[in-house]
Amino acid sequence: MATMKKSPILNVLAIFLLPAVSCSSCPSTPSVASLSPSSATVGGSDITLTVNGKNFDSNAVVVWNGTSLTTSFVSNTQLTATIPATDLAQPDTAVVFVYNPVSANQTVATGTVEATNSNQCGASGSNAISFPISP
Repeated sequence: MATMKKSPILNVLAIFLLPAVSCSSCPSTPSVASLSPSSATVGGSDITLTVNGKNFDSNAVVVWNGTSLTTSFVSNTQLTATIPATDLAQPDTAVVFVYNPVSANQTVATGTVEATNSNQCGASGSNAISFPISP
């Protein structure tokens, strides 16, 4: 009986491919390319923020300084969300990002997403974009 020698390369490859195989319903990782408007002035009224990018799922969420906003899905490349006037009351540089949640069982922290669901994949978060609020 012939025996086969295991390849270390195949073992490493199996380790990297296992999460992809075991988590077929994981969300794609979104990417933010631009915001419109790209800035605001202190004291303004509510604004509708348009987020342009790619890989937005239909349940994607826009996050403003760590707070999830009610988000409208326009397409897999565009989302909109309302920034309340109270968030525009002081000079600041807000951090905006998008994440594609796996389920409703997830929480958001500033700049990151902490998944609290028990499956093998967490929420996929995008790159962060700065949004200046000038005096």
